[in-house]
Amino acid sequence: MICLALLVSVSACDSGTPQDTPPTTAISAPTTTGTSRPLPPRPRDISLKGVDPCRVLTDQQLEQLRYSKTRLPDTGNRLGEAQCSVGNTFGSPPNYGSLISLIVNEDITEWFTPDRQAGLSATNKIDIAGFPALEVTGKQLKDDCQVLVDVANGEYLDILSSPRGERGTSPEPFCAEARRVAELAMQTLLSRK
Repeated sequence: MICLALLVSVSACDSGTPQDTPPTTAISAPTTTGTSRPLPPRPRDISLKGVDPCRVLTDQQLEQLRYSKTRLPDTGNRLGEAQCSVGNTFGSPPNYGSLISLIVNEDITEWFTPDRQAGLSATNKIDIAGFPALEVTGKQLKDDCQVLVDVANGEYLDILSSPRGERGTSPEPFCAEARRVAELAMQTLLSRK
């Protein structure tokens, strides 16, 4: 199960119908001037250090997503982050899949820098499980979508959802899928002591 690259990340696999997701808000000219953060405060910090990305979704959550219980661990090529691919190729199209990355060497505010923004077609501020998050789409792979959840200083959850097989032209179904996966992953992370 090989995951596709999204200009600054990588992707994965499955089929499922997105459920209700929170609305997104487009942002303009993001900056990180001064000491102010471009995102609202987190309700609490959650450390991703030492967390197994292949255990961020339970078997029941994978079933809810209509993903296989097969989890494929990987090592990220961007920051050495821990990654895990989940998904399926069965069922009628579109087949969705997701790559779960636990970023512990970079702050989410890096996504507001001009270099990072140059490769993106859209950046939307959203909310995932009460935590500030970003939904980003790239210019090259038009139907890949990432949801990045700000969980601690220098740490964020990165969910990249993409099509498995035939590609379309709109990221929206994959953004809805990434939001679903991120919500479930946050349920698991929040339940940890």
